Amino acid sequence: MTDLTDLLGDILRLPASQISDATTMADTDSWDSLAHMDLMGALEETYEITLSADDMVEMTSVAAIRSVLAQHGVAGS
Repeated sequence: MTDLTDLLGDILRLPASQISDATTMADTDSWDSLAHMDLMGALEETYEITLSADDMVEMTSVAAIRSVLAQHGVAGS
């Protein structure tokens, strides 16, 4: 299973060392609306889940992404 930090780094073009649970869409220049949609698609494909529109709107921080993934049964995300 792909590590969430690695996935985020690939999509947002950031080194893993710059990604933490405190990383948010608001404070990350490369996390724009297009990158957000790329990220949502990558999460669905990687973890074999289907995200609702509400999930996608909620997932504006790494902490929120981990929370939503946990709700979908993705362990250790």
